[in-house]
Amino acid sequence: MRTTFRHGDTMIAVESQPATIAFDDLLAATRVIDDTDNGEAPWDNWDGWEHVAKPAHAFEHGDVRDRQGYCRTWDRGERYVLTLPSGEDYGVYKHARANGASRQVAAELSAASRRQTLAQLVKWYEEGWAWYGVRCRLKVLGDEFEASLWGIDSREYAEGEITAEMALDVAGQLEKAGYTVTGKPEHRPGFQGWTREDKQARIRRNLAAQNWAA
Repeated sequence: MRTTFRHGDTMIAVESQPATIAFDDLLAATRVIDDTDNGEAPWDNWDGWEHVAKPAHAFEHGDVRDRQGYCRTWDRGERYVLTLPSGEDYGVYKHARANGASRQVAAELSAASRRQTLAQLVKWYEEGWAWYGVRCRLKVLGDEFEASLWGIDSREYAEGEITAEMALDVAGQLEKAGYTVTGKPEHRPGFQGWTREDKQARIRRNLAAQNWAA
């Protein structure tokens, strides 16, 4: 609400804003944006996708099209067979055992993780990839509150957890400025104090955890 009154030879405008802001309003102010400036391949940007891409013509015998990891690139039509580092499962076996899985189940989860990692790499080679950013921006009484995170390779992940995280970040900024934010979900302790690098590392860990699922 805006109120205008005269004080001598001066007109004074006073703008008021409710001190309570709904968290749903912050979610509505949050957008998932195509990160077109990021041209890196996912395996260049993050750990956990290390692999060797061997040209199909380098294989002397057999039809490589039946090999696991075979792919044809989406842009140049180049043919490769992708392989993962031998024995590397990025801690899946150890993680599963620490959470009570038997040796057999842990080994199966490790093998499933490797298959899923290879399948994702093949998909990126054959279909390309995309990067996304999430930005929450709210202007209140002339002040702008904003939080953003970029370099996310999953739109679903960006639209879900990261959208909520950015809204929570802005909620924390508003509360520091004296506002009350209602309807907030429970969030991880200490998140609002994390740096951008902390948040990027969290995304890497969460995506890696998704690959652990059988």
